[in-house]
Amino acid sequence: MSRPTEAYVSANLFESGIGYVVVARFRGHGEMEAGVFMLDVFCLGAKDAFYTRASTEEYDSHLLDRILPAAGRKPLDPPTARKLIEGAVAYAQNVGLAPHPDYKKACRVLGGINSADSTATFAFGEKGKPLYVQGPNDSPALDRKSTRLN
Repeated sequence: MSRPTEAYVSANLFESGIGYVVVARFRGHGEMEAGVFMLDVFCLGAKDAFYTRASTEEYDSHLLDRILPAAGRKPLDPPTARKLIEGAVAYAQNVGLAPHPDYKKACRVLGGINSADSTATFAFGEKGKPLYVQGPNDSPALDRKSTRLN
Protein backbone atom coordinates (compact mmCIF):
# COMPACT_ATOMS: atom_id res chain seq x y z
CA MET A 1 0.00 0.00 0.00
CA SER A 2 1.36 3.41 -0.88
CA ARG A 3 1.49 6.44 1.38
CA PRO A 4 -1.40 8.90 1.24
CA THR A 5 -0.92 12.23 -0.48
CA GLU A 6 0.64 14.79 1.84
CA ALA A 7 1.07 18.55 1.81
CA TYR A 8 3.15 21.10 3.68
CA VAL A 9 3.18 24.87 3.86
CA SER A 10 5.71 27.43 5.04
CA ALA A 11 4.78 28.09 8.66
CA ASN A 12 5.03 31.87 8.27
CA LEU A 13 3.43 32.21 4.83
CA PHE A 14 0.82 34.79 5.78
CA GLU A 15 3.18 36.75 8.04
CA SER A 16 5.96 37.12 5.47
CA GLY A 17 3.70 37.07 2.40
CA ILE A 18 5.84 34.54 0.57
CA GLY A 19 6.56 30.86 1.07
CA TYR A 20 6.11 27.38 -0.29
CA VAL A 21 3.40 24.78 -0.57
CA VAL A 22 4.52 21.25 -1.42
CA VAL A 23 2.03 18.57 -2.41
CA ALA A 24 3.46 15.06 -2.71
CA ARG A 25 1.69 12.07 -4.17
CA PHE A 26 3.14 8.62 -3.62
CA ARG A 27 2.80 6.22 -6.53
CA GLY A 28 3.98 2.97 -4.98
CA HIS A 29 7.09 1.04 -5.98
CA GLY A 30 9.09 3.66 -4.06
CA GLU A 31 8.17 6.51 -6.40
CA MET A 32 6.56 9.87 -5.77
CA GLU A 33 5.71 13.06 -7.59
CA ALA A 34 5.51 16.55 -6.14
CA GLY A 35 4.15 19.92 -7.12
CA VAL A 36 6.08 22.75 -5.52
CA PHE A 37 4.53 26.21 -5.45
CA MET A 38 6.24 29.39 -4.29
CA LEU A 39 3.29 31.53 -3.32
CA ASP A 40 3.20 35.28 -2.89
CA VAL A 41 -0.08 35.67 -0.99
CA PHE A 42 0.26 39.47 -0.90
CA CYS A 43 0.27 39.97 -4.69
CA LEU A 44 1.80 37.64 -7.28
CA GLY A 45 0.04 34.34 -6.53
CA ALA A 46 2.15 31.47 -7.90
CA LYS A 47 5.46 33.30 -8.23
CA ASP A 48 7.29 30.07 -9.06
CA ALA A 49 6.26 26.46 -9.51
CA PHE A 50 7.70 23.17 -10.60
CA TYR A 51 6.85 19.51 -10.87
CA THR A 52 9.27 16.74 -9.98
CA ARG A 53 9.39 12.98 -9.72
CA ALA A 54 11.77 11.20 -7.38
CA SER A 55 12.12 8.14 -5.26
CA THR A 56 10.27 8.22 -1.98
CA GLU A 57 13.63 7.75 -0.28
CA GLU A 58 15.08 10.84 -2.01
CA TYR A 59 12.00 12.87 -1.08
CA ASP A 60 12.18 11.79 2.56
CA SER A 61 15.96 12.12 2.91
CA HIS A 62 16.53 15.53 1.38
CA LEU A 63 14.10 16.89 -1.24
CA LEU A 64 11.43 18.07 1.20
CA ASP A 65 13.98 19.43 3.68
CA ARG A 66 15.75 21.37 0.93
CA ILE A 67 12.51 23.09 -0.12
CA LEU A 68 10.89 23.40 3.31
CA PRO A 69 13.15 22.76 6.30
CA ALA A 70 11.35 20.90 9.10
CA ALA A 71 11.55 23.86 11.51
CA GLY A 72 9.79 26.14 9.03
CA ARG A 73 6.99 23.94 7.74
CA LYS A 74 3.67 22.67 8.94
CA PRO A 75 1.46 19.91 7.55
CA LEU A 76 -1.62 20.83 5.60
CA ASP A 77 -4.38 18.55 4.43
CA PRO A 78 -4.32 18.21 0.62
CA PRO A 79 -7.76 19.84 0.01
CA THR A 80 -6.67 22.90 1.99
CA ALA A 81 -3.36 23.01 0.11
CA ARG A 82 -5.21 23.04 -3.21
CA LYS A 83 -7.61 25.71 -1.95
CA LEU A 84 -4.69 27.88 -0.83
CA ILE A 85 -2.79 27.49 -4.10
CA GLU A 86 -5.81 28.17 -6.29
CA GLY A 87 -6.93 31.06 -4.10
CA ALA A 88 -3.55 32.79 -4.35
CA VAL A 89 -3.54 32.35 -8.13
CA ALA A 90 -7.12 33.68 -8.44
CA TYR A 91 -6.24 36.71 -6.30
CA ALA A 92 -3.28 37.55 -8.55
CA GLN A 93 -5.31 36.99 -11.71
CA ASN A 94 -7.96 39.41 -10.42
CA VAL A 95 -5.30 42.15 -10.43
CA GLY A 96 -4.00 41.12 -13.86
CA LEU A 97 -1.06 38.87 -12.94
CA ALA A 98 -0.64 35.39 -14.43
CA PRO A 99 0.84 32.45 -12.52
CA HIS A 100 4.34 31.17 -13.22
CA PRO A 101 4.63 29.42 -16.62
CA ASP A 102 5.19 26.02 -14.94
CA TYR A 103 2.14 26.38 -12.68
CA LYS A 104 -0.07 24.16 -14.84
CA LYS A 105 2.53 21.39 -14.93
CA ALA A 106 3.00 21.56 -11.14
CA CYS A 107 -0.78 21.22 -10.74
CA ARG A 108 -0.59 17.61 -12.00
CA VAL A 109 -0.38 16.42 -8.41
CA LEU A 110 -3.64 18.19 -7.51
CA GLY A 111 -5.78 15.88 -9.66
CA GLY A 112 -8.39 14.12 -7.57
CA ILE A 113 -7.97 16.52 -4.64
CA ASN A 114 -11.17 18.49 -4.07
CA SER A 115 -10.69 21.96 -2.59
CA ALA A 116 -14.40 21.97 -1.66
CA ASP A 117 -13.50 19.40 1.01
CA SER A 118 -11.67 22.15 2.91
CA THR A 119 -13.41 24.57 5.26
CA ALA A 120 -10.32 26.83 5.52
CA THR A 121 -10.55 30.49 4.53
CA PHE A 122 -7.70 32.72 3.43
CA ALA A 123 -7.29 36.49 3.22
CA PHE A 124 -4.96 37.47 0.39
CA GLY A 125 -3.17 40.78 0.01
CA GLU A 126 -1.76 42.93 2.78
CA LYS A 127 -4.68 44.37 4.73
CA GLY A 128 -6.92 43.50 1.79
CA LYS A 129 -4.82 45.22 -0.88
CA PRO A 130 -2.15 43.87 -3.23
CA LEU A 131 1.36 44.59 -1.97
CA TYR A 132 4.21 43.97 -4.37
CA VAL A 133 7.72 43.59 -3.01
CA GLN A 134 10.41 43.19 -5.66
CA GLY A 135 12.57 40.12 -5.22
CA PRO A 136 16.22 39.90 -6.31
CA ASN A 137 15.31 37.89 -9.42
CA ASP A 138 12.21 39.83 -10.47
CA SER A 139 12.37 41.42 -13.90
CA PRO A 140 12.04 45.19 -14.39
CA ALA A 141 8.88 44.53 -16.47
CA LEU A 142 7.24 42.69 -13.58
CA ASP A 143 8.34 45.46 -11.24
CA ARG A 144 6.73 48.14 -13.45
CA LYS A 145 3.51 46.15 -13.85
CA SER A 146 3.20 45.25 -10.17
CA THR A 147 4.11 48.59 -8.63
CA ARG A 148 1.03 50.11 -10.25
CA LEU A 149 -0.92 48.02 -7.76
CA ASN A 150 0.64 49.55 -4.63
